[in-house]
Amino acid sequence: MLEDWEVELVDRRLQEFASTVDGVRAAVVASVDGFALAQSATEVSSGERLAAMTSAMLALASAVGRELALGTLDVLMLDASEGKVLMQSIPLSRGSLLLMAACNQRSVIGQVLWNARECGRRIQADLSGS
Repeated sequence: MLEDWEVELVDRRLQEFASTVDGVRAAVVASVDGFALAQSATEVSSGERLAAMTSAMLALASAVGRELALGTLDVLMLDASEGKVLMQSIPLSRGSLLLMAACNQRSVIGQVLWNARECGRRIQADLSGS
């Protein structure tokens, strides 16, 4: 798990991401075992439930990728009638964190993806001391 000051850094980066990207309804950074570390505007569900689902979805998607010899999972996207969900892993030297963003239909998924990757890079830099 992260130290309290590290969780504060992660939370700050997540809030920046959620406030920058148009249409983000909920965003969560979770541990790989499904515990919410930071959450923003989780109007659609509880952050803890979203964290657990993100962990399970990314684990399942990784297993599918391994089975099909697709290499390392980068991003998982869901496109539904009322919105989109992006999930990605944030690799760290001591394990990984998971980022989930739920967006409404007006979100441009390319912009969400670019900003999510940027958020992940900033979290990596913050937690590595760079």
